[in-house]
Amino acid sequence: MIITIDGPSGTGKSTVAKGVARRLNFTFFDTGAMYRAMAWFLLERKVSPDEHNRVCSLLSEFDFKIKTESQGGRRYFVNGTEVTDVIRTQQISTLASQVAVISEVRKAMVKIQRDFGRSSDAVFEGRDMGTVVFPDADLKIFLTAKPEVRAERRYRELLGKFPDLAESFSLEQIHKDIVERDHNDSTRAISPLKQAQDAILIDTSNLSADQVIEKIVELQRKRAKHRKYPRMKFAYWIVLSAARWFFKLFFRLKIYGTEHFRPGAGIIAANHASFYDPEVVSISCPEEVHFLAKESLFKIPLFGRFIRTLNAHPVSRDASDAATFRLIIQLLQHGKKVILFPEGRRSPDGEIHELEKGLPFLVQKAKCKIFPVYVAGTFEAWPINRSLPKIWGRISCVFGTPIEWESFEGLDKKEAMAKINERTERSLRALKSWFEAGAKGTPP
Repeated sequence: MIITIDGPSGTGKSTVAKGVARRLNFTFFDTGAMYRAMAWFLLERKVSPDEHNRVCSLLSEFDFKIKTESQGGRRYFVNGTEVTDVIRTQQISTLASQVAVISEVRKAMVKIQRDFGRSSDAVFEGRDMGTVVFPDADLKIFLTAKPEVRAERRYRELLGKFPDLAESFSLEQIHKDIVERDHNDSTRAISPLKQAQDAILIDTSNLSADQVIEKIVELQRKRAKHRKYPRMKFAYWIVLSAARWFFKLFFRLKIYGTEHFRPGAGIIAANHASFYDPEVVSISCPEEVHFLAKESLFKIPLFGRFIRTLNAHPVSRDASDAATFRLIIQLLQHGKKVILFPEGRRSPDGEIHELEKGLPFLVQKAKCKIFPVYVAGTFEAWPINRSLPKIWGRISCVFGTPIEWESFEGLDKKEAMAKINERTERSLRALKSWFEAGAKGTPP
């Protein structure tokens, strides 16, 4: 789900966007930081935004990175140099507005933003998020406030961050800069600042940041209740419905945590204890998903057609890991969800075992989220040592909180791989504990 928060400077966009992302467990993407970082980059190289050709030639040298800390904070880097604090000065703020009107710069930045939005539930804050970058966003917010209120907020912010520079700025000058910036941003030819027709207007002049955050969170919850997933293919829906009926009748299938399930690309990482696991996870998802299966299974009469209809993809016994990974990455890049069993093989005892390295490799390549899923009861229904399944039993499928790939961004490759597996295994064990403790409330 994508939430856009637009509006002029000083309306509290960054504070509100961070708060909304934290409340909803979404990723916060400060688009303004990208333009500020570019402004800093040009300033360091003594290049003026008016030097169009020089600016365009430097775009290929501009490397912008975001590092997410364990506490949820974000640090910004340009070509390896941290710029988190220096890009918040008034000089950079003014320069960023001039940089933002350069079409080549905007195209480069918009591509980064859209690539990010395709793979994550996120809150995007800026000036044209709902009108240009994400015209189909799920929820659009436009914040406004009186210029004098915004100037006062900006003045207090600068005093707090740069008390030693207090003599270099004044409330009157900041008010003048804000009015001038509003005019520049709203009258520029490229992506002007304006409220999208379907955006919800919130005047923050007399509201605290917490009050604005609460309003937006409530709006998101209402939208989420009516959120629709992509329409399933008719054949897929027929097979899914029949399979759900079968598992609910014979195995009293129960599904928990679907509130954690979100549209968009992602890897559904589940424990693996039975031949039943792919089918159970597939039919428990509220939208179409894909999974891999041994090529030999497609030769079984009826069963092969059944799993093919459920978007199973055959993998031959002699297929290389590279070929399999290419297939999965291609599916993820097309916005699909793929079921994987990171343990690599079925559990001999029904317990969760150490995860292999394929999952973190794919997460880093596709830059997608992980949906941890714990499946209970399939081992008892069809353990590895039985040639045929039992007829009766209890099976449950529990979806956990998604794991965002940005949590591992900026880490050394080897460290990131270890952290991804560690976090996923910990999540699977937490879901198992939650289920065995009585399955009360929302899964972790």
